[in-house]
Amino acid sequence: MGLNPEATFDCLFIGDRLASEARTLAASEFHLFAYLGCLLWLYDRMPVSDWGYEFVGTELGAPYSQDIDQALRLLAERGYLATTDERLSITTTGLDALHDLSMLSINEGRVERLRAACASTAALSMGMVGCALTEEPELRRARAIPMSRRLLEESGQTQLYLQFDALRGALQGTGADLRVPAVVWLQALYRAAQQVER
Repeated sequence: MGLNPEATFDCLFIGDRLASEARTLAASEFHLFAYLGCLLWLYDRMPVSDWGYEFVGTELGAPYSQDIDQALRLLAERGYLATTDERLSITTTGLDALHDLSMLSINEGRVERLRAACASTAALSMGMVGCALTEEPELRRARAIPMSRRLLEESGQTQLYLQFDALRGALQGTGADLRVPAVVWLQALYRAAQQVER
């Protein structure tokens, strides 16, 4: 089975934005931010089928993509990502490949969504982003029914579109920068998650 080109690009992009020599990422964080990028794709009313790969919700209510998992493994084997204590960081070889792939117009839309997803860490810690997404409708359902299930099928998308329409209405006049809805939505989900814990 070959590398999924979208998942490969996403892993390199997330690795560049969130990992460095001083900061490594767990594999689960790549899945999390790729999923957030996909949600922002939906926020812009793009078909989920055009994202290029699928996610399932784990029993813990976390997103997981087999394509991301395979891309991480093969990118590490080929030297594009370095592994330290089961955590990953991008290498100079990976940065060179990302630079070349970023020049392709096919990745332009992905860059916008992934950049906004990763930029959410300027306002929220990675732990807070993960906690917030547990209250996202699809992951909340996956957590409630403890079994792996495909995410973002038609029924799940309907609920997300309702949330995104409300968010879009509340943010009218704030411009087209996806970082704003990403952070506002995540903050609302994080507050909901805090309420659940009480």
